[in-house]
Parts: sequence; C-alpha cells; structure tokens
Amino acid sequence: MKPIRLSAFALALFFSGVAAAAEPTLQPVPVPDLSRFPQATADALRKERASFDNVSKNVSGDALVETYSLLASAYARAGLYNEAAVALEDAARLAPDNGIWPYAQGVVAHLQKRDEDARALFTRAFSLSPDYLPVRVALVNLRVQAGDLVGARNLLTEYTQRHPGVAVPFVLLGEIAMKEKRYADASDAFDTALKLDPKATKVYAQLADAYEGSGNAKAAADARAKAGNGVPALADPVGLRFSGPAPAAKPAENTDPLMQAAAEANMALAARQYDKARSLADRALKLRPNDPTLLALYARIEGAAGNLPQARARADAAVAAGPDNALAFANLGIVLEMANDDVGAQRAYDKAIALDAGLVEPHIRRGNYLMRAGRLDDASAAYREVVKGDPKDTAGWVHLVAAEVAAGRCASVLKDINSALAKDSKNGFLLQLFVRLTSTCPGVGAGERKMALDYAQAMYQQVDAAPVGEAYALALAANGQWDNAVKTQQAAMFVLLKNNKRDEIGDYREFMQAFQAHKLPDRPWPPGHVLFHPQRAAPDPKPVAAAARK
Repeated sequence: MKPIRLSAFALALFFSGVAAAAEPTLQPVPVPDLSRFPQATADALRKERASFDNVSKNVSGDALVETYSLLASAYARAGLYNEAAVALEDAARLAPDNGIWPYAQGVVAHLQKRDEDARALFTRAFSLSPDYLPVRVALVNLRVQAGDLVGARNLLTEYTQRHPGVAVPFVLLGEIAMKEKRYADASDAFDTALKLDPKATKVYAQLADAYEGSGNAKAAADARAKAGNGVPALADPVGLRFSGPAPAAKPAENTDPLMQAAAEANMALAARQYDKARSLADRALKLRPNDPTLLALYARIEGAAGNLPQARARADAAVAAGPDNALAFANLGIVLEMANDDVGAQRAYDKAIALDAGLVEPHIRRGNYLMRAGRLDDASAAYREVVKGDPKDTAGWVHLVAAEVAAGRCASVLKDINSALAKDSKNGFLLQLFVRLTSTCPGVGAGERKMALDYAQAMYQQVDAAPVGEAYALALAANGQWDNAVKTQQAAMFVLLKNNKRDEIGDYREFMQAFQAHKLPDRPWPPGHVLFHPQRAAPDPKPVAAAARK
C-alpha cells in the first residue's frame, strides 16, 4: 500500500510534458484475460486498469497521453502485447508529433516478432526524433539484419558527425566494418569507442578480433588481456519502460473482494475523491471489521479530507487493532503531523520503521522533519535508508541529493549517483540527477560537464517535460551556452503554463534570470525549493475550504 504519489514520481517528471494535439477518436483498450497470471500479478494489473478507467475519463491533453502510456507499459511488461499496442496507438494519436510513441510501438511490435511493422514504426519515430539515439540504433539493427550494411553505416556516420562524443555508434560502426572485413576501420572505430567510454571493457574483445583480422597478433593479445564485461551505455528510458519478461502462467484464482475494495479506495484517495474512498473503505471494513491496515487507510482518507478528529480516532483504532502493524503507525504519524504534533509524529514514524524498515514513507517524512529542523546530517541518513533498501526509489534519491547539497556535500552525493548509474545505466531519473549535480556542483571538470550535456540533450529530445528541460538548460549553462540555456528554460516554463502549473514558475524564473546574467547556479534546484524546505503533512486545502464555506 505504498502511496501512489511516491511510486509515480519519476514518471510524472519525465512524461508530464508530452506535447498534446486536438484529441482524435481513440480505440477502446481491450480488457485482457488475466486468468493465467499469478494472483499478485493479476491484482496489480487490475489495479492499473481500474486507475486508467477512472483517470482517463477526467483528464485530457498531456495527462491523457501519460495515462495511456502508463497502461501500455504495465501491459507490455506483463507480456500483454496486443492490449499494450492498442494503448500505445491511442497515445500516438493523441501526440502525433512526438517520436517516443511510435518508437514504443516499434519496441512492442518487435517483441511480437512483427519486424516489418517494427521497421515502419521505427522509421516513423526516426522522422520525428532523429537525435534520440535508441531510435537510430533500432533502425541500424534492422538494416543490418536485412543486409543493408551501407544504409546502416550511413545512419551511424551522420550521427557521429554531429555527436562525436558518444561511444555506442562507434561500436556499431566497428561491427559493420568487421562484417565487411575492413579490419583497420573496425579497429579505429572500436578504439574510439573505448576512448569515449573506458568502462566498456567488453569492446576490447572486439578490438582484439579486428587486430587479428589485420594480422597484428601482438596488438590483439594486448587488447584481449584487457577484455572485461563492461558494455557501452545507451540510455533508453522509453524502451526500458515497454520491454520485460512476461510472468509465468498460473491457473486462475478468485479475486479477493477485500483487496479489490482496498485497492480501489487507495486509488480514490490518490484522485482526491474522498467520499468515494470512504464508501470503498466501508465496504472493505464490512468484509474484515477492525482490520488495522484498513483503519489506517481510513485515517489517511479523513486526514486528507480535513477531518482531523475523525482521522485521529481511526488512526488510534488502527494502532490498537494492530500494535505490530507498521502501516498503522505510519499513518498515525501523518495524522499527528497534520495536527502539528511533530514529537508524536516522529515517535510514530520511528515505531513504523522499527516494525518494517522497508516501508518508505516513514523514512521520507522523518527526513523531512529533520530537514525542517536544520539537522541535515540526520536527514541525509534517513533518506539514505530508503535508497539502501531500494536503489531505484526515486523519492529517496531526490531527497537525499537535496539534503547532501544543503549540507555542502554535492561532490559526495554525485559519487553516489555515479555508483548507482554504474549498476543501472538506463535509469532516466538518475541520469537527470547526474545532469543537475554535474552542472551545478563546484569543482566538476569540463569533461564531466560535456558528458552531462550529452545525456541531457538525449533526454530532452525524447520528451519536453519541464524538469527535463530545466536540467538541459543547466547543462547548457554549465558548458557556456548561455543563450541556448535561456531559450531552453523559457521553453520549460511554457510547458508548465501549458500544464496549469503556474505555482512552479517562480523557481524556474530564478534559474532563467541567472542564465540571463551568465551566472551558473550552485545548486541543482533554487535555494527556496520545496526539496530544501519540505512542508509538513497537511490536509487537502480544497475540501477544507469547501467545508468552511458550508
């Protein structure tokens, strides 16, 4: 029952700015047969579909595109490729000028072994987003498979002329040269790739083969001695979202109505539909009265709706019913925090962590309290526990970076990010943090800042979400491209306006003014950003205001 806002944090950052067009006629996405899946997988897919059915009725434009993409990603990674293809087709119709959707369609078509369709889709994606390297690599691979080595080589050569600092195209050029028995050209290409990405030690084996083809046995032996398992990094957050193994089939099991009601109540809470959430929680409690997890959920609903006395009563009941239930104590802490009882809230969070150290929210909220108290080292330790438990947790990483930067340790946390990227090089969110830190941390060298610019440019060409645009603007400024930094930051601010996020404009304007003055910020976010000054948990202001009017 991890809060949806935490698990969706990275997706919101990377896909909130997809360009929208006038909404065309969309196909209904088929409801798949989930009887062959394990119960947990089927329940998760049903939850994803219920969320889609609810949200897609109430949003439009960018948010609707994102809603279809989330459903498509869930279906594709479960092996439900036909349903994923329909959802992606709708996303592509909603955003016809964005190359990421035909690329995602091509990935799914390739997984279905529809290579001709994949070729057409990748070609379409390439026409829209020619500088998104994974699209070009996909086309190159298809041309190589078809025997068109000249066409494949031309695609790569054109890219390296404009982007000479990326290793992957040179590796592919070397592989094509090997197929054509042009061993000298192959060794030059592999050697260039290794200079650009020294960690890609597996390329030494290919370099050795090229030297052997040229008859240079000594050079071949030297290269083979250096061969390892490192491969050149190709950041592909889009392809990663839509590819993955399908779960093993399993005989159908009956859906637990209690779990279904609880899941739907959670979704209603996330959608701020508090009356609906109460009704669903009541239904679940009839099936299992006095369940501590359900009572804790009810406390969360009442707290968000601004009914703090009822929220406290539900939270106390949850703790009484489940003295060993970590979620009950976590939600008690949130209710106490809403009532401005920081001491009581911290005791509740500590108890929740003691019962279940893997529960994310108590660590985050405890760290937020410590940040507000100015205890930066302790706050950093609290956030670090989150990424230690789950190295992919985006909320943990972003808060850890903010705490370390506030404590004057940007170089130290940059090393942490680099270590994480060494294990998860395709993680787009970590790459964005790398770009922000590398562009603003004093003492970072020109080579690293150029690398950050290359990463930022690749992400920005994939999608124009405002945070990605700001990261790219920071990288441009760090490399002395002030005019481009201003224009890119202005474009990011326009995306915010387009998505009705005027309240975020102030932070973006602060960076734009710095770029106009040719001043490079020394933090990845402005000093007044909410990450440096996390807010106390509070009820949703809209229901509270409506109740006051009544």
